[in-house]
Amino acid sequence: MRVLNYTVPPEYDGRKLLHFLRGGAGCSYSLVRSLKTCPGGILRNGQQVRTIDRVHTGDQIKITLHDTPKPLEQCSLPVAILYEDDDLIVYNKPSGMACHPVRSLQQGTLANVFAHHCAEQGIAQTCHILNRLDRDTTGAVLIARNAFAAAALTGRVEKCYIAVASGTPDPVSGIIDLPIGQPDRSDPHRMVLPDGQRAVTEYTVIARGEGCSVVRCRLQTGRTHQIRVHLSQIGCPLLGDLLYGGPQEWIVRQALHCASLSFAHPVGGNPLVVDAPFPQDMQNLLDRCEKS
Repeated sequence: MRVLNYTVPPEYDGRKLLHFLRGGAGCSYSLVRSLKTCPGGILRNGQQVRTIDRVHTGDQIKITLHDTPKPLEQCSLPVAILYEDDDLIVYNKPSGMACHPVRSLQQGTLANVFAHHCAEQGIAQTCHILNRLDRDTTGAVLIARNAFAAAALTGRVEKCYIAVASGTPDPVSGIIDLPIGQPDRSDPHRMVLPDGQRAVTEYTVIARGEGCSVVRCRLQTGRTHQIRVHLSQIGCPLLGDLLYGGPQEWIVRQALHCASLSFAHPVGGNPLVVDAPFPQDMQNLLDRCEKS
């Protein structure tokens, strides 16, 4: 259970509580609806209140977030925590670990690791993963620990990826704006398709090595395999990416790492930047490029 307290500022004096919740407090409509059905979910100056009631400058608004997560198997595998507070946790996900359980994989995912961490703290929380990474992509993964934080951050997290690609993109910086689709639902392979979903990747080459380059990527959209598909499309598949034609001499999984996440904290709005150290296989590639 998470409790949030607010003081109504002058700009909401005389307005409906709903306006403050949606604006000043940053609650989503779905969260407001759920709070209305919970006893004590929304209090004004210690008293139950309706969302159509008026608030005034200085009123104390208390929101109590109740969470009833679905049962999830626990996993005690150690995964480095880069940041943690009452609302958020950021892991440095290793290669070979999926983010979410699926029908054929119920154990060993990052969500199972999160469930174990919560159990150790004596709490039960729903796992809201806000930037899912492919199984063999490493780096920062942000999990919201309640519905309020999840709604506040959805679509508002800037992700910076570091990739090591075969060859060097030409030009060395630019924007790839090509739609991505999945021709066969039974095959994980994606490709550029005229009727696919719009996908936009900003990229910059930041180092070069013998036959490869280090590329910084920022995503304007979040399509599955987006960086992998886009760099392969321009003739520079990621090293180790067998699915999209990348050579495997130097690394045996796609050379892609989510290096940092930037966002405003859902409570208070303070800007945060969380950096994720490189795993050894990626660091070896970066060292190789530096020596070249």
